[in-house]
Amino acid sequence: MIKERLPSIYPALLSKVAEAFKESIVLSTKTKDSIKYKDVFDGKEAVDKLCGLIKSSDRNLALLLGRALDAQKFFHDVNYEHRLRDSSQELYQFKENVRPISGLFYPQQQVLSDLRSDSASELNVGQESSEESLPTGVFTLLTDCYSPTCTRDKLCYSVRCPRRQEQAKKNASKSHSREASQSYMIAQQQEDRLWINTVPQSLLDTLTKDEKKRQENIFELIYTEKDFVDDLRYMKEYWIDPLLDENSEVTGDRESLVKTIFWNVMEVYQVNSKLSQALLERQSSNKIVDKIGDIMLSHVANFEPFVTYGAHQIIGKYAFETEKSTNPSFAEFVNMTERLPQSRKLELNGYLTKPTTRLGRYNLLLREILKHTPKDHPDQETIPRVMTIITKFLSDVNKETGKTENRFNLQLLDERLINKHISSLDLDLQADNRQIIMKGTWKKGSGPESSDVLVYLLDHCLLIIKPKQNEEKYKLYRKPIPLALLSISFPDQTKRASTIIPLGRPSNVSSSPTDTIQNNSTTISSTTSVTNHNNKNGYPISFVHLGKQSSGPMTLYAPTLTGRKQWADKIEGQRRALVEKHKVFNVQPINESFFSAFNKVNCIAVFENGKSLVLGGDQGVYLKKEGSGDELIRILAMDKVSQIDIIEQSNLILVLADKILYAYSLDTLLSTETGIKRGRKISSHVSFFKLQNGVEKTLVCFVRYSAMSCTIHALEPYENTESKKKHKHKNFGRLIRGNNEAFKVYKDLYMPGEASSIQFFRNIICVGSERGFLMVNLSSAEVQSVLDPNDDSNNALLAQHEYMKPISMFRHKDGNILLCYNELAFYIDKKGKRVRKDWCISWEGSPTAFSFRFPYVVAFNANFIEVRHIDTGDLLQVIPGNNIRCLRPDSTDRIHGVMDDRLAGSEVIFELKLVDPHRRKISMVKNRNKTFNKQ
Repeated sequence: MIKERLPSIYPALLSKVAEAFKESIVLSTKTKDSIKYKDVFDGKEAVDKLCGLIKSSDRNLALLLGRALDAQKFFHDVNYEHRLRDSSQELYQFKENVRPISGLFYPQQQVLSDLRSDSASELNVGQESSEESLPTGVFTLLTDCYSPTCTRDKLCYSVRCPRRQEQAKKNASKSHSREASQSYMIAQQQEDRLWINTVPQSLLDTLTKDEKKRQENIFELIYTEKDFVDDLRYMKEYWIDPLLDENSEVTGDRESLVKTIFWNVMEVYQVNSKLSQALLERQSSNKIVDKIGDIMLSHVANFEPFVTYGAHQIIGKYAFETEKSTNPSFAEFVNMTERLPQSRKLELNGYLTKPTTRLGRYNLLLREILKHTPKDHPDQETIPRVMTIITKFLSDVNKETGKTENRFNLQLLDERLINKHISSLDLDLQADNRQIIMKGTWKKGSGPESSDVLVYLLDHCLLIIKPKQNEEKYKLYRKPIPLALLSISFPDQTKRASTIIPLGRPSNVSSSPTDTIQNNSTTISSTTSVTNHNNKNGYPISFVHLGKQSSGPMTLYAPTLTGRKQWADKIEGQRRALVEKHKVFNVQPINESFFSAFNKVNCIAVFENGKSLVLGGDQGVYLKKEGSGDELIRILAMDKVSQIDIIEQSNLILVLADKILYAYSLDTLLSTETGIKRGRKISSHVSFFKLQNGVEKTLVCFVRYSAMSCTIHALEPYENTESKKKHKHKNFGRLIRGNNEAFKVYKDLYMPGEASSIQFFRNIICVGSERGFLMVNLSSAEVQSVLDPNDDSNNALLAQHEYMKPISMFRHKDGNILLCYNELAFYIDKKGKRVRKDWCISWEGSPTAFSFRFPYVVAFNANFIEVRHIDTGDLLQVIPGNNIRCLRPDSTDRIHGVMDDRLAGSEVIFELKLVDPHRRKISMVKNRNKTFNKQ
């Protein structure tokens, strides 16, 4: 296990403590009073971290140090109500250093209303990568003594020695008296606001203990409601009205400013002033308030303004900070107003949060009232109804706040990002469904002076951004990485535990219980032994963009181990969600342990309608029957088997081993009888062969190379007219007698250059070669290009991609043909003319093989498989892995492949099975060249 180390600092310097604290504290989303707060930490976490930084278990000392930081507004309570407390119930957030973007708010009010449109967010905001002012000063309790003989165990002579002060503090003389004094003041204030002090003792003596508690709770609800209304009135009288006064000295568009900052706060005031008035009238009518639920029920339905206000609050806060930093007259007004006695030493942000926090506290107060209310009381029926309605409003506040916050942050990102078009990936930051999942600051290097980069995890990609110095502008540091093509690893861990995404086996396997492949993505909590020497300066994580768009691995450093794990979990979680949403194929394992680097599997053939498989490997031919689990039976011992195919109607199996093509009787190979299983050697020096199982004719074409050309030998098997039982021994006899009775020569075809692939189209063979796709007429042996040489669009495309390699061809149901090269794919018609001229597929990687399952084309790359729709070209699914190979190239029914499992040291053989043929597939990545008109 890696143990997280905190940086070694001199704890007396507040700037050093603040910097280390901000780097090491982990921000997250937490809930207080049913309201979600993002980008926060709790008081206990803060004190824990400060104890670690000062290397002391004295929590009171750490608390004092933390309060020295928050006194300089380094962080603040989310409600702006109190200083740092050592409690997990109290939440705090860092003060944001806001720099304005010209024209983001004024006078374009439409922008603000647009931010209310539908989009979802699970935002976890990290720190802004800008030069922020840190607290300064010396915390004397933690300063070192200048005397060389002074130690904490043996103090020096000086009565002013800081260690003597520290020791005195530990004896609790000074701080305890101060804490006791503060506790007394708080208790005195609470004593002044107790219901028990407002009624005569004679009346109290007539009440039960529960009723007294109930009346205290009701009293608290009433006076806190009055306080809340008074705070709203304060904002109107000391902020809104003065700003709208025509004699105000504040310059600028004050009306728009007030609207943006305070939004509909006066609607909240109108609703709650009526509620407060009703509560006060009920209280004044009788010292003992009989019931409260009926009043709450009659007013709570009007709480919709709370939702509207809460959703807009982040924009109001940003507008306030922006105006304060750019408008000196407004800054002066703010300074003067916050110093007024009526402001109670609370800044405006503290008042702006009150509507949201008030809504969250209603249920807490009502729950206490209900707890002490008799069971047969009317409030037992009305208060739960009130709480249900408030809970719904709280849910709406959290939901709408998330939407607005997400849209607002996306808008800021869109405004600030100046080179978003360097990649062909469409970021589409203003899309309704776009989300920021997480963002944070990372170091580019492990050294303390290393510069920062911002990392944004969006719902569809990862952005690595470099803020421009002294400007609120961003530049993409690397091209955006689609999550489907993202691989991450931990370089500081041992090789066996390093890779997170992908691990070497498919991570988007079927959720079916029969699936045996499980994602083994390593997490920080793994018990794997880890070696780490660099965690003093950060915890590295490497990002790799799979495919040809990659510019190499990018290693960044997280300040904390927990933070790194949080990022890895978020990325993997979002990637899994994305894969599940867009999945076309499930990865169904066939065998996970038999083959390895010492005996690689190279090919596979299917017969008996997929119930049986024949596999070719480096050490022979193997049989796998349906329902046999992982069991494989070697039916033929031979080296370097590279290709297998089966002619079921002729009862033959073709095997290419060490460049020698053999034909065997299928029944003989499958027989359990012992003895030598001999076959017929058809030819040597065979590069590859291709079988065409046609309705009219079955052909076997194998390719042999010479110095400057290649020969395609086409053979045709003899027809099998006898019964299977009688014919199986006769067939075997023909094969071992040395005559050519199993096959007859159909035609020999000669071509210039080397052939790399063969496709069959009725009476034509299409061959992939160095010269492109060529077609050979089986009747006339004439050779010509598949592409029409007179088509200018063909010529232009070939000129742009001079060295691309032709691999496969697939026929669309509309009659057009998809030509698949290692760089791209496009359509031609039967005459070789290009159709959909403004359309092509540009592969993310460099595929070495293709398969086809209408309407999807599957491209096999070394470290991932990409699945695309043949009409749109959109990328629908990416299946990552290591050393992936296609075992049945050009297949149009069953798709088989293999990849390395580097943890187990074995190979995983799998089949791609359609999830749901009728399910509408949504694109993970839109095709970059998707504009076309079908012809």
